[in-house]
Amino acid sequence: KTYCTIKQCFAFALPARTGAGQMSAKQWGEHVWEGTCKVLSKGERGMIVLEKEDGTPFARSPVHKDTKLEGVVDSSRYFVLRVVGANGKKAFIGIGFNDRGKAFDLKSAIQRFQSILKAEEEAKKAKLDLPDVDYSLSKGQEIKINLSKNKLKKSPKAATEKKKKSTKKKKTKSKQSAEVPTDWVQF
Repeated sequence: KTYCTIKQCFAFALPARTGAGQMSAKQWGEHVWEGTCKVLSKGERGMIVLEKEDGTPFARSPVHKDTKLEGVVDSSRYFVLRVVGANGKKAFIGIGFNDRGKAFDLKSAIQRFQSILKAEEEAKKAKLDLPDVDYSLSKGQEIKINLSKNKLKKSPKAATEKKKKSTKKKKTKSKQSAEVPTDWVQF
């Protein structure tokens, strides 16, 4: 399933971290790649895929139920992304967008995928927590249903018939009040 496709995304080679704090996008310099960013899922596996123009993947980053995008100090359009290569090697790259709306779309798509994962987990837990209770009748057990005639007389059908009669009376009254004597009218 595709959660979002963002046509213009930029990737940056990151400088070495100098401390435990957040990075600054100003230090990244020029982008090393430009292409499409997609958030995809298949079952319980989510993935952020950076694709080249021909559709081949440039980088992939797995998305789990607890994955959070690491933002930068100086912009809401740039993020640090942990990518995993085909051989299992991991690296950090910077990604960025021209528009804040596109960055928001990426974050929303990841949150949507994670909320679906959490809902499925909760549904599985709820299914497992149900007690095994047999509500069927025992052999020879009977159920008696007592319907009194008085309750049946006060059915909704009787109430609607009363309403119809009352509206007919109102209509006739309105016709009488609408009649105006001819001597009141001046020409």
